[in-house]
Amino acid sequence: MEALRLLKQSLDYIEEHLDRPLEIEAIAKAAMSSKFHFQRMFHALTGFTVTEYIRNRRLTLAAEELAGTDRKVIDIALKYGYDSPEAFAKAFQRLHGVTPTGARRAATRLKAFPRLSFHIQIKGERELNYRIVEEPSYTVVGVDTRVESGQDAAVIPAFVEKIWLDGTHDQVNAAVGRPQGSLLFGYYFDYEEDGAKRYLMGTELPQGSGSVPEDLTTLVISAQTYAVFEGFESMTGEEEIGLEIVNVWRRIYGEWFPSSNFEQVEGTCIEKYYWLDDKQIDSKFEVWVPVRRKD
Repeated sequence: MEALRLLKQSLDYIEEHLDRPLEIEAIAKAAMSSKFHFQRMFHALTGFTVTEYIRNRRLTLAAEELAGTDRKVIDIALKYGYDSPEAFAKAFQRLHGVTPTGARRAATRLKAFPRLSFHIQIKGERELNYRIVEEPSYTVVGVDTRVESGQDAAVIPAFVEKIWLDGTHDQVNAAVGRPQGSLLFGYYFDYEEDGAKRYLMGTELPQGSGSVPEDLTTLVISAQTYAVFEGFESMTGEEEIGLEIVNVWRRIYGEWFPSSNFEQVEGTCIEKYYWLDDKQIDSKFEVWVPVRRKD
């Protein structure tokens, strides 16, 4: 598969340049991808940011050299991109649990972070319904929080529950004239290279609306082309709520992107939720990902 070949190509490039300066733009180019799309795909498929992967691979090779050669610590530190022995020692101890000097002692346990290999399965067991939508610019209002890399599953559900229980959820609804209990949407924005981002729970701000309370956040959503994926959940208590939308996100990066002619572009990702009945048991969700067709 072409997608696997290109991902392998990027890993080859990383391995060949671990002892030289590495730029994410060049790694993404090796995969014939934009920097933004490559970073999102890499993190979604591996659980690591590109920077974390490079750092762990370099520290693995550095440990091998420390344990198997008599090269000076400063020379090994410089070889793998560290400007000082202090910075190298701090990073090394964080991964391996020992200092670089300690790594030379007999029988010292070191961690090996092996090279990754990608195995993407395009199963096709279940259809993944999607549509391409041209969306104009608009403004949303809500309340947001920072989400560190890999903390989505812990931070976001706790944040959503908190604003529901403390009344902030309905404060947002009241600010735009919506009934209490109306579902808010989730907006992911301000992506950073280390995988961190911001998450806002909110809703569209109608044109001509008055002033927004100072403790709420406004966010402008730029005009964008979106790939929109849909799914369904039921609050029956038999399954963990939010599990199905996590599965859709996984399939977007693991199945749809590798087999499609689209790539993700910079912009706000959105999760939209709708009740399907008055009992508020069954719901539909949509995942909106900003995309462009590849050249």
